[in-house]
Order: sequence, then C-alpha cells, then structure tokens
Amino acid sequence: LIAQAICHENMAFVLVPHLSRDHESLLPEILRRISKLKIMRIENEMLIEPCRLYVLPPGYYARVVEDKLYLDLRPNRGINLSANVLFKSLAEFYGKNAIGVVLSGAAVGSDGSEGVVAIKEQDGHTYAQAPSTAEYPEMPEAAIRTGCIDSVLGAEQIGHELTLV
Repeated sequence: LIAQAICHENMAFVLVPHLSRDHESLLPEILRRISKLKIMRIENEMLIEPCRLYVLPPGYYARVVEDKLYLDLRPNRGINLSANVLFKSLAEFYGKNAIGVVLSGAAVGSDGSEGVVAIKEQDGHTYAQAPSTAEYPEMPEAAIRTGCIDSVLGAEQIGHELTLV
C-alpha cells in the first residue's frame, strides 16, 4: 500500500504503527527506500502537506487540528488506541474528506473501529484490509463488524483505490 502510494495533490498519509512505547523504530528510514512519497516522522505541531507520509513515533497519539499534527503522550497503561484517536480527529476536522484505512493488526484488536464509525458519521471514506490477506486479521475484522467500512480489499487494491478518491 505505502510503496505504491502515488502523490495526490490534495492528499497526505499518516501511518500509525502499533509499536511498544520504548521501541526505537526504523520504519521511516525503511519506507524511504521503497516509497516515492516524502516520509516524515511526526513532530508536534507539524504542518500537514500533500504528497507526504507521516509516521507516528512510538509512545504517542497523533491528532489533527487545523491542518497540523499534534502529538500527545500515550498513557502508560491500557490498550494502544492510536488509530481511534487519529481517525476521530480526522473526522472532526476533515469531515466528508476524511479517509480511514484499517490494515493488519492483532495486539490491539479493535483499534480503529471507533474511528471508522466517526469517519462514516461525517460521510467520509473507510477501507479495511481483507482479513484473508492480513497477517493479523483482528483489527480489520473488528472494523468490518462496525458496518461502517465502504470497501474490504487487499492492501494493494486499497492503495489503488486511494489514487481514485
């Protein structure tokens, strides 16, 4: 999905990996090798620009307010709900232009589900990876169960669909 993402003059991407809060991630560096998008590690109050892929650093939640990304420390306890936090802020700020994509993920099970509901309530677009193509199908399955997913596709197909939005 990320490797095939094509620059869209009005679109930016935010990747929310579910990593341990203490894990030092090399994900931005790895993505730079395979993607044509400009890869950025999110910093607090970072302006969102088109044709960029923003990667959430470990230990934080990201939310969108007025075309900027804000970082909040993730609580020390509880489930990592970083996709829900981001999706809800996207729904609030971008409304019908918000897009949420739930991909493979297990450790946090239902993260993203509340967020896709918020996006659909604003008439935004939602996608889930087909569980049969996901290494860890729990997150896309939970999102699909909400009844708020527009399309269930393989990750590569989602990437193609995003070029058409």
